Parts: sequence; structure tokens; C-alpha cells
Amino acid sequence: MVALKDTFKNIKDSRKVTNQEMADALGISKQNFSNKIQRNTFSPDELVKIAELLDMEIAFIDKKATVNDGEKFVIM
Repeated sequence: MVALKDTFKNIKDSRKVTNQEMADALGISKQNFSNKIQRNTFSPDELVKIAELLDMEIAFIDKKATVNDGEKFVIM
């Protein structure tokens, strides 16, 4: 499993979004955002806000499902 901080880094790099922009979306400082990444202390609401900024959605995916029959459960 990839660490959340690595996932954020990959997504931020591909979407050309800075830590400052993500912090602004959450209404927190850049330093506080960096601390949250290091400690993995995001609330569900914060993750939803980040997903919205990145034009993405958060999903639960059945690990046991195959590509053909997997179901995706989206948190709205």
C-alpha cells in the first residue's frame, strides 16, 4: 500500500497543484498542511475538499473484486 504522502505527491505533481493551494482549499497554513501529510491526520471532510480541488472523487474499492465485477462506492 502506498503512503498517503506519496499519493498526494504523485497527484499534486500530475495536476500541477502546490501545497499552498491545497492548504488554501482547507483554510489552513502551508506548514499545517505539511504536518497533516507527514502525520496522516486528515479528516474525512478535508479529504473531500482536497478531492474537489483536484477534480477527483474518493472511493472505496472492493479489494477482492476483479476488474470486471468490482463495485466502487463513492463518498459524497
